Amino acid sequence: MMRIVNLVDGALRGLVALCLMALTGLVIFQVVSRYVFGSVPLFAEETARFAMIWMAMMAAALGVRDATNIRIDLLPAAFGRLSAKARRVLEAGLETVSLAVFLVLAWYGLDAMLFAHGQDSPGMGIPLSYPYAVMPVAFVCAAGFSVLRIVYGPPVE
Repeated sequence: MMRIVNLVDGALRGLVALCLMALTGLVIFQVVSRYVFGSVPLFAEETARFAMIWMAMMAAALGVRDATNIRIDLLPAAFGRLSAKARRVLEAGLETVSLAVFLVLAWYGLDAMLFAHGQDSPGMGIPLSYPYAVMPVAFVCAAGFSVLRIVYGPPVE
C-alpha cells in the first residue's frame, strides 16, 4: 500500500517540478519574444498559465501529504492538555472534515471539467477540460492523503 502512495507522491512531485520548469522556460520565451520579435505567441501565455495552475494545485495536494497544508488549529490548541489518545481522536475528526471538503471539491471539479469539455482554449485549441482536470485529480489525491493521515496519523518528522 505504501509503495503505491510513494509512487503517487513521486509522480506528483515530478509533475510539480516539470510544471515549474515549463513555466520558467515559457516566461523566459515570452520575454525574449516580446523584446526581440515584438510579439508573443498566444500559446505561450496560455500554456504558462495552465502550468502554474497545475503546479499550485498539485503542490497543495502534496501539502496534505506532508502535513504542511494550512489548518486552523483552534481546537487542538484549546484542548492542548488532552491525552495522546484523545488528541489522536480529535486530529482524526478534524482530518475527516478536511476529507469531506476535498471530496466535495473533487466532485464539483469533475462537474466543472465536464462542463468545460465543449469549449476550446483560444491559444492552444485544446478542450478546456484538460486544464480543468487538475481540480478532480488534485482533490482526489488530497483526499487520499487525508485518508492516510486518518488511518496512520500525521507523518513523523
